[in-house]
Amino acid sequence: MDSNVSNSTDLDPDELFVSLEAMGPELQLFLVILYSCTAIAALGGNGAAIAVLLLGKRRSIRLFLINLALSDMTMALFSIPFTYTDFMLGRWIFLPEFCPVVQFFQHASVSVSVYTLTVVGLDRYYAIIYPLSGRWTKTRGRLVVFLIWFFSIALSSFQLVHGKALKYTVGGQELYDCSEIWGEVEGKVYTSMVFSVTFVIPILILSYAYGSIGLKMWGHTMPGNADPSRDRQQLAAKMKVVKMMAIVVVLFVICWLPIQIFGLLIYFAPEFVLPGEDEDFPGFAAAFLCCHWLSMANSFVNPLVYCFMSDNFRTDLRQLFWCNKRRLRLDAHASTMMTGSSNLKANHIPLRPLNPAENRVLKRSISEKTWVSINPEKTMITD
Repeated sequence: MDSNVSNSTDLDPDELFVSLEAMGPELQLFLVILYSCTAIAALGGNGAAIAVLLLGKRRSIRLFLINLALSDMTMALFSIPFTYTDFMLGRWIFLPEFCPVVQFFQHASVSVSVYTLTVVGLDRYYAIIYPLSGRWTKTRGRLVVFLIWFFSIALSSFQLVHGKALKYTVGGQELYDCSEIWGEVEGKVYTSMVFSVTFVIPILILSYAYGSIGLKMWGHTMPGNADPSRDRQQLAAKMKVVKMMAIVVVLFVICWLPIQIFGLLIYFAPEFVLPGEDEDFPGFAAAFLCCHWLSMANSFVNPLVYCFMSDNFRTDLRQLFWCNKRRLRLDAHASTMMTGSSNLKANHIPLRPLNPAENRVLKRSISEKTWVSINPEKTMITD
């Protein structure tokens, strides 16, 4: 909205806010529930994925999967709750200073995600196409992750300068609108650059990498002495990882391509997107929210892919929860044993003397929770 918009007529605040909102209360409630569930699923799913990856077996791309989960959690924390609220209510209801921060984190998390996927694709490419050359990320993983965040932050830092919560006046009320402030040419240049370096170029690289891997797999043979059984097992293991990451990339494209195109049209062909009349606004709002939610939904789909496609991930997940449950059972059992032991020691029941044969049978039959104390005069079982 324009910062200079004003209205000399004082309106009731409730009526004013309703006039600015993009939809009625029923649809607002639906959006609040939808986006809240999306954020909770993203935080819970990626938090569980990080725990499994940290505590489970070592994997070649574990560090990058953790980095991908962290970027999705950043999106859930700093973007999902704020961006849809601003559009739904027609005004920025949070601190004005928080507007550029939200835009910064949204751009940074998207960049981190796509660059992490690109690095994983290249890692798989070199591991399969050039298996004898060694994995180029094995000893440089942390440096690569640092560079991913560095370039993502550098590219997104423009939002800290051009993202602003502009004040405007309607009906005597001072309100804010959170948006990017660019000149006409600057906005087009920056939008084109971001679309190229965070979407087009990485997707082209990934398409080439996974396409080459697919062709290589058709006629693949392991180096060294031929061993059909070994070759099949290693090939199957590599293909599982490749298929899983290829599906993650495809889902990223499906989720983010609509909102990327939507943003390009706003700058380069606004007549096809922006509503010209009031009656066109519901269609515009529906199209934007569908594209926007789809992009936010990408933040929780990756853990689902890991669960469905990675045997190691499912195994580690089961072991993680099983170990926690077993630890709780052992703690409860230890507490019960301590209590029961103290009671029995105070009120032990003498038993009749046992002959040696009976003694051996009894020792074999008692459970691990009991022990037998035998003396010539009296035999006693104590828990």
